[in-house]
Amino acid sequence: MSSVPVDPPRLHRGLRRFDVISLTVNSIVGAGVFAMPAGLAISSGRWSLAVVFTAFAVVALLALSLAEVASRFNVTGGPQVYAQHTFGPLTGFTVGWLFVVSRFASFALIAFIMLDYAAALWPVLAEKWPRAVAITVFTTVLTAINVRGVTRGAWVGNLLTIAKMLPLSLIALAGLWFAGWNNIPATAPQQPNGLTDGLLLALFACFGFEVAAIVAGEMREPRRDLAISILAGLGISCALYLLLMLACYAVLPDTAASALPLADVAEYFVGPAGRTIMVSAAVVSCAGGLAVAILVSPRNMFALGESGDLPPAFAAVHPGYRTPHVSIIVYAVLSWLFAVTGTFEYLVNFFVISRILAYGSTSAALIVLRRREGPAPVPIPGGVTIAVAALLCCAGIVLTTTWTAVRDVAIALAVGFAIRAWVRRGAGRSKIL
Repeated sequence: MSSVPVDPPRLHRGLRRFDVISLTVNSIVGAGVFAMPAGLAISSGRWSLAVVFTAFAVVALLALSLAEVASRFNVTGGPQVYAQHTFGPLTGFTVGWLFVVSRFASFALIAFIMLDYAAALWPVLAEKWPRAVAITVFTTVLTAINVRGVTRGAWVGNLLTIAKMLPLSLIALAGLWFAGWNNIPATAPQQPNGLTDGLLLALFACFGFEVAAIVAGEMREPRRDLAISILAGLGISCALYLLLMLACYAVLPDTAASALPLADVAEYFVGPAGRTIMVSAAVVSCAGGLAVAILVSPRNMFALGESGDLPPAFAAVHPGYRTPHVSIIVYAVLSWLFAVTGTFEYLVNFFVISRILAYGSTSAALIVLRRREGPAPVPIPGGVTIAVAALLCCAGIVLTTTWTAVRDVAIALAVGFAIRAWVRRGAGRSKIL
């Protein structure tokens, strides 16, 4: 008696447009928004707003390229899938691996900032071991939620997005309504790298707009909602950033001297309670960023497992929850290791360089796909020109950053290639046997 073949479980398409826009905003508006006003005032001085607009222009070029290319696909994985389809398996793996390692760094960076703000409410978290315990507990809870279902993970992300966006939006509007724009920093940029450091910080704050493309395989209507989700999420986030920057410069006599500028602005309007609310919002904002990271990032590892670049276990889907549970757990463990052992300064440069290289691959894919396959379902006007400009920006950022960061990204890629070669060699032997 022959058995009936059973199809393997597939990812659940449960994400609506609002879910994905919320994920995008939550991914972008995370820890960076609380570090950017003072950080830019210190590094870039009177050029702070120019640096912000430069960062906005760079991410807009990259996001427009992504929106067009993403409209051609409806599968999980995002830019790494586009690179593989366009340039071949090795390039696809390179992009996917860059996203994987950059997301370990991103998780750790957000965790650092979350615990720094949490220490203002609970001073014991300024100490090493309580911080390690706190991030361990939080990571474990997020892992359990996301293993049990993508809609549960999205629900948590939506809730945290609303919780953080409300106080941030109120502070931004209050700063513009009640005060003038009178205190934009008057100091000169720090020498020799003030403008570059400011741009890297602003880019760190603006990156994350690719999450819609990465979870496309779990969206209800990916071809209809992808481009809108990417551009709407980025537009909302950048508008909020600009308003918050202007609010800080309007209210504070010296933004560069403020350790927690948004909390100081809230205290200016509401008093000590306002400061407590904003510090709490910072913790919630970072928690939301971590929730999005642990929802989205394992899908990169899942896609690499499906393509045979990582061990097959990474492509496993839980038979009951229909989530990539192995990838989620491995991502959580490795991110936790980065968070308890890494340093903030090292991770910022590493994150930006690895991410900018991955984004640039999608801009290159736009040019090739237009020539090879014709117009996309959602064509961006002037798409080729936009893609070329994006690639030039990526090259400029890489050339102006520290060579230490470039070297370390190259080392991370070498490790990834070694893992891929080992997995594929094992797969080849299995076929022979």
